[in-house]
Amino acid sequence: MAQTRGTFSQLHDNTDRVIYVMLDNELKRLPEIYSKYTEIMDSDRKTEITLGVVGFDDVPEKPEGQPFATAALRPGFEKTVTHTTFGYAFEATQEALEDDRYKQLRKHAMWFMFSAKYVREKRAANLLNNGFTTELANDGLSAFNTAHVLAGTGGTYRNRPTTDVAFSWSSLRDAIIDFSTQTKHDSGQLAMAVQDLYLIVPPQLEMLADRVVNSTGLPGSMENDRNSIKARRNIDIIVNPLLTSSTAWYLLAKNKELHGFKSYDRVPITIEETLMDVRTRNRMTPVRFRSSWFVQHAQNSWATAGA
Repeated sequence: MAQTRGTFSQLHDNTDRVIYVMLDNELKRLPEIYSKYTEIMDSDRKTEITLGVVGFDDVPEKPEGQPFATAALRPGFEKTVTHTTFGYAFEATQEALEDDRYKQLRKHAMWFMFSAKYVREKRAANLLNNGFTTELANDGLSAFNTAHVLAGTGGTYRNRPTTDVAFSWSSLRDAIIDFSTQTKHDSGQLAMAVQDLYLIVPPQLEMLADRVVNSTGLPGSMENDRNSIKARRNIDIIVNPLLTSSTAWYLLAKNKELHGFKSYDRVPITIEETLMDVRTRNRMTPVRFRSSWFVQHAQNSWATAGA
């Protein structure tokens, strides 16, 4: 639909009024959040395919005089990602542009960038929001699951508690223990637990998370015990208001190369050249981008839906 003088008649009706825009004035944009914890990669093709490698299992004993057992590298789980195209256009008539007394229609680029960046934030947040249900890791199970499959052995590991738990010092401690006991190679061996973590929470858990993570002493205790979580781990809090649950909370390795929450940029946000309709002389300016968001693997991530 083209922007005509009737679409927003107050810009053209010769009545004096104060026209104001709250964006970037009274109301500031959300800061970019997802790039703090999501690995963003460039892509030059329609579809990206990632494939893990399964290494060797434990070296066996070799009896004297007996031949060596042999080992082989094997393919792990595969993940295929197809990029999604997003696009919008702003079309305005000649008359609407000519009679825009308040120069508001010229600000379409500002609104395009706001809208496009907000979409990217929501899509990235949905990796977490849907991580207990429809967002799948490369083993075909939900991103946060109690029975993820090891490609090499068929064994399992978890990155979600058997029973969902509310956020507390004790539940964060138990999550840290899971990083030490459940982070496994596809060949079955334990991997080193990450020490540097992002704790991602909704606004409802922000203050509690700060007390648990940053208190020098044990939170809620009258004893003179130190907060061993603060002392033994390096945890930064990220508050994401686009999380749809008020109780769910998430842990990801700070090093974005270590966990599986990824994004591809095939085409960055691009405001294209303004075009003119030869019949109507309307001006149309398109914006488009192509991106994808996905969970490559479940290792070095952990979450609970809360309670």
